[in-house]
Amino acid sequence: MKIKTLLAVIGLLLAFPAAYFISISILKHTFNQDYLFDASWPLLRQWGISEGFGLNINLLIVFGPVLAFVLNLLPVLQFDFHITKERFDCQVSILKHWINLTVVLFSGLILLTLVTYLLLENCH
Repeated sequence: MKIKTLLAVIGLLLAFPAAYFISISILKHTFNQDYLFDASWPLLRQWGISEGFGLNINLLIVFGPVLAFVLNLLPVLQFDFHITKERFDCQVSILKHWINLTVVLFSGLILLTLVTYLLLENCH
């Protein structure tokens, strides 16, 4: 297995718990469909969702998408620097590794959702 594919698989595994928790929470609190949330709640509570940060599922939900984003952004970005007497030139290229770009987009959307929730919930 190529390293880029392995990073994509690891990224999906890191981002999936946050996506699942966000999805079941939106279904419960927005659409009043609480069957998935109620079915998952005993397992989530056992894994420490009700507790503060520590070595529990909360760390994975918050920092899993961040790590997935960074791990899959590294293989698709290429920087070229050219330094002359008068200029510093930097060129950023995005390589077409579609599976890594998909994971970057997926984890970026999860992070955008978490940041939006954080801002809307805590700004009065």
